[in-house]
Amino acid sequence: MASLKAELRGETLPEFTLTLPAGWVRRAPSDQVRDEMLAAAKKRLMSVHRPDLYVQLNGMVSRMFREMNRVDTVAFFIPGPDAPDEAFLPANLTASVRRGSHGASLDSAIAELIRNEGATALGEDKRILRWEQDSTETFEGVRVPTTTVAYFIPVPGTGRKRALQFTLVITRDNDETDDGSYLEGLKMLFDAHLATFAWIPA
Repeated sequence: MASLKAELRGETLPEFTLTLPAGWVRRAPSDQVRDEMLAAAKKRLMSVHRPDLYVQLNGMVSRMFREMNRVDTVAFFIPGPDAPDEAFLPANLTASVRRGSHGASLDSAIAELIRNEGATALGEDKRILRWEQDSTETFEGVRVPTTTVAYFIPVPGTGRKRALQFTLVITRDNDETDDGSYLEGLKMLFDAHLATFAWIPA
């Protein structure tokens, strides 16, 4: 599995596996997948006479795929077409490749994440570095509080020059009155799923 950019560099990325939330599936950030998603959304929204929502969704999905390509995303994870209602969470998860500057190792980046971002090992798993931050993003002109959790996993056999980074973005309601337990529950859920990550031997 590798992106077009990686293939042009002559890079390979080992396959990996992880357990996903019930109903979630792994998808490739390809033009074909984008077009399939938009076609399914168009059919659904036209059937309920909401072409206006399709126009908005088309722009949002196109921007999302452009951004995934920009940061060298290799996979993203979403509820599948047959997912139960409870699978639709206010969260999205992507996996992208990070590289050391000018071919150097990522050791200095790792040290900076620990020093400046408070990154720590994911539980007892020393392979995975985890950190999080809160911010406010703008979606369709609306400012939305978000929590981003990142998981950093060096790619074996690269001398820590490349890493796979999972990025979980959780959006929150501006009027949310929850005491934070739902947010903490979501973070714990995805922490548990990322802890199942494993490289698949060639």
